[in-house]
Amino acid sequence: MMKVLYLGDAKVGKSSIVSRYADNTFSENYISTVGVDFKVKTFVKEGFAFKSQLWDTAGQERFKAITH
Repeated sequence: MMKVLYLGDAKVGKSSIVSRYADNTFSENYISTVGVDFKVKTFVKEGFAFKSQLWDTAGQERFKAITH
């Protein structure tokens, strides 16, 4: 299990990166992340299966306590 936490300012594309990697999708519509969202992706490398959790955090200042 590999956990990846995406941190950054609001409206920089964290959710877009997570969606593109996990689901291979992209939306031009902006939907703000509230708190924390996560996706799971499993991939195979050299015969081994790996599971990754992708944690997408909200960039607004009011959610900074969640990311600590």
